[in-house]
Amino acid sequence: MGAELMAERLKVNECLQEATIMARRRRKIEPMGKDEDVRMMAGLITAGVVSIILLASVLIAPPANVGPEEGSLAPDFVASAYNGGNWEEVRLSQLYDGRYVVITFLDTDCPHCWTEAEYLSQIYDETSGEVMFVTIAVELQISGHESTREEIEAFRDKSQFGDNENNGDGCYSGRKNCAERPGTPHSWMYVDDLSSSIASDWELPGTPFNLILDGDGTVVWNQAERQGEDMRAALLNLLQESE
Repeated sequence: MGAELMAERLKVNECLQEATIMARRRRKIEPMGKDEDVRMMAGLITAGVVSIILLASVLIAPPANVGPEEGSLAPDFVASAYNGGNWEEVRLSQLYDGRYVVITFLDTDCPHCWTEAEYLSQIYDETSGEVMFVTIAVELQISGHESTREEIEAFRDKSQFGDNENNGDGCYSGRKNCAERPGTPHSWMYVDDLSSSIASDWELPGTPFNLILDGDGTVVWNQAERQGEDMRAALLNLLQESE
C-alpha cells in the first residue's frame, strides 16, 4: 500500500512538473506574440494617421494662385508651336527645366514688335542658354494686323514673306518683307495664339509684352507691374542672384 501510494505521488509530481514546464513555455512564447501584434497594430495605426494628415493637408491647403501677376503660377496652355522645322503641340508646364523663362507676346504686324525682335536677339545671345525663350504670336484686333502661320514662320526665321509695297503682304502691318526684320533669326519656339485664347488667360494689355518665370513656372517679373524697368536688366539681376 505504501509503495502504491508513493508511486501515485510520483506520478502526480511528474504531471505537476510537466504542467509547470508547459506553463512556463507558454508564458515565454505568448508575450513575444503579443509584442509583435502590438507593434503591427501600432505600425498600422501610425500609417493610417500619417495618411490622414497628408490627405488633410492636401485638402486644406489653399490652391496656388494662377495668373500673370508676380508671385502667381503662370497660366498653363497647350498649343501648336513652331521650332524652325515643324509645328508641334506643346504644353507650357512640361517645358520647365529649372531655367528662367522669358515669355514674349508679339504681333508680327506690330511696328514695336519689329524692333522688339532685335532686342530679344541681343538678350538671347547674352544669356548663352541660361534662359528659355518662348514667344507667343497673337493677332491684335487692328486693321492691317491679319496674320497667318506662314507669316509667323517668316518673322521668326527672317525669311522671305511679302514685299515693301505696302499692299498688306508681309510683316509690319503688311508693309515690309519679313526677311528685313531687325535682329538675327530666332532659334526658340514661336507659339500660335492667333485665336487669342492664351492672351485672354494672360490678360494681355498689348504688344510687345514680356514676362519672366522662374524654373517652376511662377511669374517673377511682369512688364505691366514694372513700368519703366528694363526687362534685360531685371533678367540679368535674377541670374546673378541665383548663382
